[in-house]
Amino acid sequence: MQPTITLQALYEFFAQHPEGRWIITPQNARYLYHYVKEHPVKRILDLGTGIGAAAAIMALALQNKGETDYEIHTVEQFEKCYKLAQKLIPEELKEHISFHLAEAMVWQTDLIPYQYFSRFEQLPERNWDLILIDGPGPFMEEKHYLELPNGDIMKMLLEGKLKQGQLIAWDKRIIAIKTLERYFSDNFYLTFSGEGSDFKILEVKDVEPKFIDTRYEDLKNQGYFEPWEGKAREQ
Repeated sequence: MQPTITLQALYEFFAQHPEGRWIITPQNARYLYHYVKEHPVKRILDLGTGIGAAAAIMALALQNKGETDYEIHTVEQFEKCYKLAQKLIPEELKEHISFHLAEAMVWQTDLIPYQYFSRFEQLPERNWDLILIDGPGPFMEEKHYLELPNGDIMKMLLEGKLKQGQLIAWDKRIIAIKTLERYFSDNFYLTFSGEGSDFKILEVKDVEPKFIDTRYEDLKNQGYFEPWEGKAREQ
């Protein structure tokens, strides 16, 4: 059965909630809705449920294009949001959405020393068509406040869990995108960038990790690391 709710009404419903200040922006919500509706995606992983706005928007897009065999798995770090999303998402959109609660953790790879990333402790595993990155959000570890770039996609790439042609949508998270561009530029290419927006979609072009520090290579090629061999001026 087709949902009777509209995108605008659905967005306003979430935006007017007391926790609505944290949801996806109106512009990015439109980009997400139309991209899902216009492209062949049916298996979606949503990292960072929040209060459920993005998951509901994607479910609406899938139903409005007539999909019946689809699934959205959404992962959240905070129990408050995990429960609230299940309460707020309209019943007519909830049938194909699965909710997962997972802790946010610090992650590091030896390929990039001295840099730390956040990731979810556990993720459901499917043959995803689209992964939306909007988490983990900032969190406390003991007495430390941590706000780190997402490392789940990098970790999945290094563990062989990405597939060619897979789409990775980013709501904000610009630092994480720049990290992939710097170290794994041969594994992804930009397939969509919202005009005047921080909403971007990368496509996996190679599942074999192609690590290279492009920033280092650029500086090396410019002679930055060569010893200075200046000579004293002739008097």
